[in-house]
Amino acid sequence: MKRSAVIDWSLILAIGIAWGSSFMFIKVSAPAVGPITLVFYRLFIASLIVAPIFIKKEYLKNIKQDFAPILFLSFFNAAIPFYLFSNAALELNAGTMSVLNGTTPLFAFIIATLWLKLSSNWIQLLGIFVGMVGLFVFIGYESIEFSLFAIILSLLASFLYGFSSNFIFKTKEIEPTYLASITLLIATIITFPFIFFENGVDLNQPREVLLSVGLLGSLCTGMAYMGYVILIKRVGPIKASTVVLIVPVTGMLWANIFLNEIITLTMISGCVLILIGVGLVNFFKNEET
Repeated sequence: MKRSAVIDWSLILAIGIAWGSSFMFIKVSAPAVGPITLVFYRLFIASLIVAPIFIKKEYLKNIKQDFAPILFLSFFNAAIPFYLFSNAALELNAGTMSVLNGTTPLFAFIIATLWLKLSSNWIQLLGIFVGMVGLFVFIGYESIEFSLFAIILSLLASFLYGFSSNFIFKTKEIEPTYLASITLLIATIITFPFIFFENGVDLNQPREVLLSVGLLGSLCTGMAYMGYVILIKRVGPIKASTVVLIVPVTGMLWANIFLNEIITLTMISGCVLILIGVGLVNFFKNEET
């Protein structure tokens, strides 16, 4: 395997591992602190970690000409989809949100084909559908919760992720670590005034809520978001978006390790389908050719 392929797969696995716990953290913390406030917390914590490291003086020279795409991504790849999933968490469980988030690769595929005219093939599309079937098998139909409004919010968030991944791919001239960092920072500033529509900043929360917020901001948002932008720049929007398919798989492993939750044969079968789907999308046809 080529060195570049090793890096790409390492990024996919690392992001999947980080995001595997994100819906659990959202489910724990959103009802306690409020959806809007949670979005601000995770963006603020992420910005504190990545902005001082990756926003360098030489990059800021071009901020005027880059500000439009940065502002777009701050809204549509950070603040708005984060809020949509936080709001949906008030009515849906983590498994249901994982399944709905799993539609992101399909949206990315359709947009890349119609808008960017990126080269893709039926094997990649088959891989996306196999991965989505694997999600349903993994979660189990009986575990899926149905709330029309919350489902619409989750699907809209997934569409925005799919669209934004294509948009990021077009911004080849902007350095990826800077793009990710400045996007999170601007999204933090945008979100801050809205927290006063809820309870504002209130750190008087249970320990598990504070821990969930902290890990969601640092690991699942700061470092993972950075890796995802780099991955999109490297492999394109379709392949990069398949990372969301393995999120429930890594979430299952986290739950088994830390919560002693049982791994069933059905879950393993779903995992196999998910991994086959991700493999089909990533091993066949370079979408940049």
